[in-house]
Amino acid sequence: MIYYMINSLRAVMCRKVMIFWPLVGLLFGLGSVGNAVADTDSLKRVIPVTEAGIFAERGAIYRLMNDITSTHSAVFLGNNVTLDLNGYTITYAKGDYEQIRNGGFEQGVIGWDMTKAPGAKVVSTKEVHAFVGDSLLSMLPDDEVVSSYVNLAYPNRSYYAMCGITGRYDKDRKTLEDNMIISVYVEDEAGELVYCQTSYMDTVVTSVPVERKTPRLGGGFVVAHLNGLPAGKYRVRIKADTDCLIDEVDIRPAFDVGIGIVGEAVPNGHNDHLFEGKYTAFFDYADDVRRTRPRKGTPQVKGGGTIVIKNGKIKNGTPGVMSWGVQSTAEDIKLVLENLEIESEGINSIAVDVPQATISKCVFRTNNPYIINRHGSQFHAVDLRGEKPSEVSYSSFFGGQGCLVLKGKGSSVYRNIFANRQTVTNHYSIAASGDSLRIYENRFEPEIGSGINVFRRQGVEIFDNYFKVSVAPPSCEYHLDYSTNGVRLADYGAVRGSEKGARFNKIYNNTFEIAAHRFDEYPDYVGMANAIFFSASAGDNEVYGNQVSVWHEDPEAKTIAHAFYIGNADGGMFERNTVVSNVTPIWVACPYGSAADIDLTMNTLVKHKDADLDFPAIRLGYKGARNPALNIAFRSNTLIGMPFTVEQVGEAEKDYLIRWTLDAKFVGTTGTGVSGVPVSVLDRQGSEVYRGASSVGGGLKVELTQTEVSGGVVVSNEPYKLVYPGGEQLIHLTENVKLKIEVKQ
Repeated sequence: MIYYMINSLRAVMCRKVMIFWPLVGLLFGLGSVGNAVADTDSLKRVIPVTEAGIFAERGAIYRLMNDITSTHSAVFLGNNVTLDLNGYTITYAKGDYEQIRNGGFEQGVIGWDMTKAPGAKVVSTKEVHAFVGDSLLSMLPDDEVVSSYVNLAYPNRSYYAMCGITGRYDKDRKTLEDNMIISVYVEDEAGELVYCQTSYMDTVVTSVPVERKTPRLGGGFVVAHLNGLPAGKYRVRIKADTDCLIDEVDIRPAFDVGIGIVGEAVPNGHNDHLFEGKYTAFFDYADDVRRTRPRKGTPQVKGGGTIVIKNGKIKNGTPGVMSWGVQSTAEDIKLVLENLEIESEGINSIAVDVPQATISKCVFRTNNPYIINRHGSQFHAVDLRGEKPSEVSYSSFFGGQGCLVLKGKGSSVYRNIFANRQTVTNHYSIAASGDSLRIYENRFEPEIGSGINVFRRQGVEIFDNYFKVSVAPPSCEYHLDYSTNGVRLADYGAVRGSEKGARFNKIYNNTFEIAAHRFDEYPDYVGMANAIFFSASAGDNEVYGNQVSVWHEDPEAKTIAHAFYIGNADGGMFERNTVVSNVTPIWVACPYGSAADIDLTMNTLVKHKDADLDFPAIRLGYKGARNPALNIAFRSNTLIGMPFTVEQVGEAEKDYLIRWTLDAKFVGTTGTGVSGVPVSVLDRQGSEVYRGASSVGGGLKVELTQTEVSGGVVVSNEPYKLVYPGGEQLIHLTENVKLKIEVKQ
């Protein structure tokens, strides 16, 4: 057995030979820049760039003169510099990187040693468990499989030996702890186990092998962090500690950046760190002793300042893992990204990870088929994770497990295109993770997935956007039911008024196109698509003025679609929205949970002209005795092409009322409105429920209750009697009523 150890000096002991890290510039392929030349158009120095390197002269403009590449990270910037790519491309992590043959089992078990895996077999992702591609490997406890060798051409750098693992479906777990468990080992070309003892930010721990590890709910990857090893051939051994389903086994370069801005190094990266949500940056550039300080030769950016990156393309040269097109830990820097195209490919490989930025006229193409740990809001294509405001405009996002994370209070996002390709739960096109955000005039057309997720935020405004959302196939986490949504507003049952809840948010003047269809290959699957998934309880949230189209290709299928899907909700105003649908458009107290104090007022519900079947306007409650609907108000809504009917589901308590508006106009014999006409309204028992007079112009509007339901008792208050001088009228109140009444003057 060979024992590799990285001590506090980052030295490597390999068969009693001591290998020290070479200079950072040579180790990571960082070259020099050209001589400075005068720029006739600017007072700033313009420095031509022909190779990857460190560009840190304060106030300088660095301008690419050709495409540049690096086998590792490519560029590090100092404070107050401009990097003008000048139409050229920076390619990082481009070199002699190999991938394990048939790591995704798409070719069966070709390339794999199955000698110690009598129970292992290749199965279909469609038939057994959704994950990546069409195939994965099913293993029984104590099965072991061994990959083919790959050549790791570059010594003393970080790699991840990784193994995708589906975990159990949400409804298949016996307990919260019931999950699939594997161990990941690495062997050298002699077939000996590799051990790495790695110094992280706050501890020294074994990073290879990792034993008896499991993903969280939703599946992911187990990773073993290789670093400080000599070049050579290595392979992966996977042991099933329980029955499990594995996929996408590989050894890939890790922690590379196209452009780095180092405030401090954050040398985390152990498997456990990733499932604890610990942030990771510049592991291979951390100082040996003071781990948060960058290694000598890497510029450290402190304090405020502005860094501009513009006019070109950044891409990774090989599908990696945990890599970034642009990464910054300089918390106070104002970063400007303009007219860039960033291509990222790999697991947890994204375009941008910075505290805050102004982003304009950029294109982000992210091929990220899955992520290590879907929980939390990290590893969208662009992560703006700081508390200061950012601005994102006139940009396009294609692919990714989510497109954009915003955490800075008062950030704005406008006039962008989002084409998410989300296969993991809750990685929406936008994770609205800051307060007082303004998201407007964007277009959301996810290939798979959802639009905007607002979780426990306050003062977010979402307006004048376009959403086109379709029902998605089963995910790795949910195979019986799963939702995609234009907007999701949630706080997991926060108490009224809680500062940690969703409050004072507004969703208005948006256009939604929601579509659903049958999945013949998944006959028991209840996929759903919703314009707005409303699950907020802290109160004072408004949804108004939206235009929603809901179309189900097969309304009798198990898949469903809604304009408003309301559950685990307390408080909420839905007002003056227009919905055109061929299925029931609103579900209150849905399977997601109960509902209380929901007010649906002056909405217009239209039966689609091509609808083949009749359907209720409202579905209230869910099967069984759970999910009560309490104090629900349906007020003065307009129905076109269908009656206002409420389908009550389940035995849970339902407490609601239906109200309509009586709109009367009193006119004289000449047709002119008459003001001051005394009016009273009596209910069916003869009790006076309103007394007043017509206004200037003769108008009078009063909202009257048709039906009250409480504790299983249904009370009807109509017909009403409208009484005025010289006459009275009987009013049958099953919809909004308009009257014109002639009175003597």
